[in-house]
Amino acid sequence: MQPYVDLVHGDSPPQRSLLLDYTRTNNFIVWGRAAKHKHYLVALASLMVLLSLTFQPLAAALLVVNDVWWSVPNQTMQTVQQVGLNQNLQFDDLTSFLTAAGFSSASVLYNLPNPPFTLDGYTVAEFQLPTNVLRNGTVVSANTTAMRSDPGCVHAPVDMVRNADGSEWTNTVNGSNGCSIVFNVDKSSTTLFGTDTVICDNDQPDQFRPIVFWFFTYQPTPAASATLCFPSFTLWDVNVKVDLGSGNITKVTQLQPFSSSSNFSSLSANVTGAPLNGRAYNGIQFNLTDPDPFVLARRNATQLQMPAAVYQSAVQSPEGLVGSFEADRFVRLSTNVYRTYLTLIAKKVYFLDAQDPIDVSIMTIQPRVFLSDVAVHLLAVAMLILAFFATIIQLLHRQDRRNLRLQHEPGTIASAVAIGAQTGMGDLLAGRQRESDMNEALKNRRFRIDPRTMKIFMEGEEGYEWAKTPTEAEKYDRRKSIFATMQGQKGDFAVWRHPKSPKSPK
Repeated sequence: MQPYVDLVHGDSPPQRSLLLDYTRTNNFIVWGRAAKHKHYLVALASLMVLLSLTFQPLAAALLVVNDVWWSVPNQTMQTVQQVGLNQNLQFDDLTSFLTAAGFSSASVLYNLPNPPFTLDGYTVAEFQLPTNVLRNGTVVSANTTAMRSDPGCVHAPVDMVRNADGSEWTNTVNGSNGCSIVFNVDKSSTTLFGTDTVICDNDQPDQFRPIVFWFFTYQPTPAASATLCFPSFTLWDVNVKVDLGSGNITKVTQLQPFSSSSNFSSLSANVTGAPLNGRAYNGIQFNLTDPDPFVLARRNATQLQMPAAVYQSAVQSPEGLVGSFEADRFVRLSTNVYRTYLTLIAKKVYFLDAQDPIDVSIMTIQPRVFLSDVAVHLLAVAMLILAFFATIIQLLHRQDRRNLRLQHEPGTIASAVAIGAQTGMGDLLAGRQRESDMNEALKNRRFRIDPRTMKIFMEGEEGYEWAKTPTEAEKYDRRKSIFATMQGQKGDFAVWRHPKSPKSPK
């Protein structure tokens, strides 16, 4: 288009019109060639095209893939347990209690994580977990039932009395609610410990009584510590979150106290009512009927493992064993061990196997495509600036080509013939097909295009004067252009008027 614009301005040398072809010039250097020929609008437009290429990295950065928490459709699973007293074979032979004591002791020594469906004293009714979703990074949430075990451990003062012969110490523990117990120690070991039930004013069957953890040491000086624990539990309707990868409970939120109208409450009557009536087993003494030696061995092992776990916890504590006696840390240590024990007992004793539908919601980490804030805003601002200047260039170029009246789109062979045929230029180039020959033939010549016929005329050719671009001195109708309107000036838009034919002499 630019060669035609240059021709319509008039007196155009061949290098800026007939021999000019920007389409064969590399896009990255065409602006320099245009500036050389003083086609500044073409140069600016080319530079803006190059500038737009720099937007490609921003365009590529528009979309980013982020791993986000994403909710997938809920699934209906089945419960595995519901609240109900489970006096199975493992309950009767104390296997459930012994294994719970073993885990509590091992968790102190090896810092074991919580077992599945337990967390901070909560024992949650187990339910099936989805298997058709990605496990790592997926959290399952459900409304279900949980039992919260409370060891209720408090410090109890110990009255230490040394026997007259110096062989033993008699220690009397007097706690709240009229609870008391006496334990005797000898010099069979430097440190001694034990556990037992205590008798209180509101006496209960042995398996429901409060218990005592007692500890005695001879080094550096004789010292005793006792912790009274009043175990209990409460039932809750809860919302739980389960990490699907590990199967562990990560959060328990209490919704409301458990009742007979709660979901999954059909088997709970023997826990909230007779025979338990809401009481918690202490897990230290048991209602045994004609037990065999193996059952008695399990009972004795349980009674030994529990205070032994507290003792080991004191040894591993920052204060050490002696510091635990001096700072009276045994209440906290006993609470931690006994809570773990009661939580595990609850899992096997207070829940029955039962299946009911349960709705679970699933949140998982999934890749999602997002628009980058920085890239979007930078690209939007850059494109607005580019669009503004492109509009200015378009208006300026429209003003520049206002006198060009091509009747067809140039570029084809037919177009070239229609514009250059039957002109002096056509005769001049006839038979010259080499580029050097054409350059030599057109050298030092000037060309114009007739705004009326759109024919190219060569300087010296008949019609060359008529083909020059109209000026104010010539007979054109003046109209205001858009660009001139924006500048508040009179326009220069022109419509060609034929010069009047000379009148015949009279």
